[in-house]
Amino acid sequence: MTRRNQSLDLLRGVAILLVVLAHCQGESKSVVPGLSWFANEYGELGVQLFFIVSGYTMMLTFGDRLDLAATRSFYLRRVFRIAPLFWIAIVFYLLVTKGEGTRNFAPDGVGVSDVLLTFFFLHGSSVTAYNSVVPGGWSIAVEMQFYLLFPLLISLFRRSANGPLLVYALIALVSVIGQFAADHYLIPRLAASLPASQASLAEGIFYCWLPRQAICFGFGILLYDYIELKSRPTFGALFLFGASLSSAWGAEVALLAAFAFAVLTSNVSMSWVGLFGRHSYAIYLAHFAVMSAIFALFPMGLVPLFVLVSAVSLAFSYHLIEPRIERRFNRLGHALASAGRAPKAVVAVS
Repeated sequence: MTRRNQSLDLLRGVAILLVVLAHCQGESKSVVPGLSWFANEYGELGVQLFFIVSGYTMMLTFGDRLDLAATRSFYLRRVFRIAPLFWIAIVFYLLVTKGEGTRNFAPDGVGVSDVLLTFFFLHGSSVTAYNSVVPGGWSIAVEMQFYLLFPLLISLFRRSANGPLLVYALIALVSVIGQFAADHYLIPRLAASLPASQASLAEGIFYCWLPRQAICFGFGILLYDYIELKSRPTFGALFLFGASLSSAWGAEVALLAAFAFAVLTSNVSMSWVGLFGRHSYAIYLAHFAVMSAIFALFPMGLVPLFVLVSAVSLAFSYHLIEPRIERRFNRLGHALASAGRAPKAVVAVS
């Protein structure tokens, strides 16, 4: 494994620890001066850091070709990486909640349509489904939506000398227009159509939609352009940073991208944080259940809860989820992706 890959694992580790910290703070309700403030203000930015890393790694792993075979290979590897564990999480959380889902996001419980939308990664389109079937599942919907667009973006990126600039401009434009439309039209209209007690869900769903989060993936592509391709995408950076500065949240994402840039260019690594990074997907899906179970049995303060939830979630992934589920499906996805390229090799030899 290269030093740069270790830096990516470090960033993933930081991201998952931020997410776990934020959720433990919400569960424990205790106050630790400084740490509680940090968890409330910045902990959830761990998801945006995941998106930045994802944009970078998609560019890194897509391959050199821009054809149907490359696109097929990309989707097979991504689907087998994400879908099986997420589908298992759907079943698990439905069993745990007795089919009702997370009441904070579905006050009247989830229905069959919510489950089906979640199964097909379309739950970001429903105010009752976007985060109710699988806790934190909204980010998986955003990730899968970006996967659908990515082959088009990388094709545009590579087709001409101005391709990267067009990609950055497009992402910046979508981000600014999407946020403006949400803040001034979509959120007020949706909130007005909901019961007063559920009006906050309108802001939630439009926080958790791709046009709002696309800027994060854009920063990931920008970092790949600068670090891997040794480019100097000055105007692209201006587009993205300019778009991000249209809101306080966007400014935080820009600072997050600067942090990721510093980590990646310095090739820094930290073995124990990198270990969390390598198991971050399973920890992300599992830590909600682990946290609820631990706190229900042993109510405790933020620090011990955070340490215990992080350790137990990692242990579940290390000893059970990764070797028995993730690894097997990842290998199957890679095998199917490689099999799709085999006939071309045979023809070439003959």
